[in-house]
Amino acid sequence: MRRLALLLLILLATGAAVPRAPQPAPTFPPAFVPPPILMYHRIDVDRPADRVGRQLTISPEQFTAELEYLHERGIAGISMEQLRERLESGAPLDHVVVLTFDDGYADQYAYALPILRQFGDSATFYVITGALDKPRHLTWEQLARMQAFGEDIDAHGVAHDDLSHMSTRQQAMQIGMSVEALRRRLHVPVTSYCYPSGRFNRATLQLVREAGVDLAVTTDPVNVIAPEDRYELTRVRVRRDWKTVDFAAALVRALQKARIVER
Repeated sequence: MRRLALLLLILLATGAAVPRAPQPAPTFPPAFVPPPILMYHRIDVDRPADRVGRQLTISPEQFTAELEYLHERGIAGISMEQLRERLESGAPLDHVVVLTFDDGYADQYAYALPILRQFGDSATFYVITGALDKPRHLTWEQLARMQAFGEDIDAHGVAHDDLSHMSTRQQAMQIGMSVEALRRRLHVPVTSYCYPSGRFNRATLQLVREAGVDLAVTTDPVNVIAPEDRYELTRVRVRRDWKTVDFAAALVRALQKARIVER
């Protein structure tokens, strides 16, 4: 309660809108095995010159081939919001993978969105609210259109900064202000959160819960704090220039190393 009161004072002092009050815990099963959650960044025809940019970018052809592989096997791509709905309703989690995109790059609108629509799949787009409307990033207008097409828009912070190195007050501002900006501007519920670089600490987990978020994702198991719960869901990082066989192998590994998480 003291942290929640601190968050409210910070938001009021900065002129930000106050987030919704924490909701009752979703009616998730006490423990569950999430389906593979795939992590993408950029989908673009260009090959960036810098090493990091190249690592984050896959071609539209590769992304199309990966969705084709899934659909040929009766596997649908769903969003984190659809995962949440399945958990609450008790719907099966087989024959689905979760598609997520980080950072809010403009090419996600230009290339990823049309391919998703072609296959009838949905994805979650984790956006950095402080980067919106800036060069090479999505605009608020584009996000509104993506939402209208049925895509899931969720929070990735105000800036792409490591939460685990911040004070509780700094974390509260990053989480609370990014979540509230999306709720206010897009009228979306914001039911999941993505930790920048996958890093967080125990204070982060509590603050995300207090922000009224139901699920959160990291990058890989190295950052998980035991016991793993629904605020520490790990993902499969899709690599540039994977062949279909590499993509298939990554899914097999994810299923073989499936982790039980707690509500």
